[in-house]
Amino acid sequence: MGYGSPRTLSEANMRNCKGDIQEFKPSLLVGIPAVYETVKKGVIANIQKGGPLLRTLFWSAYYAKQFLMQHNLPGSGLLDAVVFKKVKAATGGRLRFCMNGAANKRATFLDLRPILPDLVEEVNANSHAVQPIARGTQEFISLAIAPMINGYGMTETSAMGALCNPGNWTLDAHGDIETCIEVKLVDFPDAGYYSTNTPKPQGEIWVRGESVTKGYYENPELTAETITPDGWFKTGDIGEWDANGHLKVIDRKKNLVKTLNGEYIALEKLESIYRSASVVANICIYASITETNPIAIIVPAEPALKALASSIGVDGHGIGDLVHDPKIQAEVLKQMQTVGKKAGLASIEIIAGVVLADEEWTPHNGLVTATNKLNRKLLVETYNKGVEEAYKNAKK
Repeated sequence: MGYGSPRTLSEANMRNCKGDIQEFKPSLLVGIPAVYETVKKGVIANIQKGGPLLRTLFWSAYYAKQFLMQHNLPGSGLLDAVVFKKVKAATGGRLRFCMNGAANKRATFLDLRPILPDLVEEVNANSHAVQPIARGTQEFISLAIAPMINGYGMTETSAMGALCNPGNWTLDAHGDIETCIEVKLVDFPDAGYYSTNTPKPQGEIWVRGESVTKGYYENPELTAETITPDGWFKTGDIGEWDANGHLKVIDRKKNLVKTLNGEYIALEKLESIYRSASVVANICIYASITETNPIAIIVPAEPALKALASSIGVDGHGIGDLVHDPKIQAEVLKQMQTVGKKAGLASIEIIAGVVLADEEWTPHNGLVTATNKLNRKLLVETYNKGVEEAYKNAKK
């Protein structure tokens, strides 16, 4: 087993040495969205550098494979061997599956050649609370590199929840329910999630079983709030059942925010979509109850930001200057809005402004937790002036 970081994952992030993933040549990659966004953006950047012929060849093969997979037709293996071979080589050449699930800052590489029959058990043992990932990124990794397996679980359930079966792989759900637990969806009327919704029942995910905790240590109040007398654990996540009985997490109660017009938006859902923009290294979506649209607080990807600056004639500045340049901010906002519209977001989900951060968010400065989760309260406090300015500019 090896460990890597989004900062050192690929050769694009390193100087004079191989990236983590090429050095280890894993059979299974377990990571968070930041890892897969790094891989995707690195692949696309190299394709863009390759000229019109390479770009046409790659994207033609990509959409052809997408069509074949959607209609269960043969032929994708030929495209893998001819077109996607070099892309797969960039990840070490041995990758069989990717797993989006571990809620930590590192990527975990497993060499499963001696133990491939135990694949599902190994994946499940290494999966924790699932972080949202853009469907476009999930699909890109799955088609161009290796199938991405989703899972769902958390510490309180001993990582039990749902897991995609590699033999019945899908992009559209987190998978089957493990046999050691029960799962049900409970109505959340405030946001319109009901277990009677059709065609997909929706609601808060409750879990019960031997693997579920009996309570929080020396915290009876939280235990009573979270666990029912008959043993159901209230996850706080919003899920839905598909036609095959698979579970899919679609929202989180705490990250549903009501805007000025009374409609709810899901912050993590928007972050997973906007994170796919090439200029984004990290992102926090903020929605004020006094405004109709959210804004984005962004840690920009430095190479992409400098390339953007050069393309619009803003040169000769360091990252500290670029993030405060009005032209840069306007162009980033334009790109982000394009990403949102292409993803089919509703008008209230399209960001109205951006705040570009000039420092990385780390556990050391408190802007993210030790498990790399956003400290939303501190982020909004830290960038409050920029947030107010972004909303002010949006009204001009």
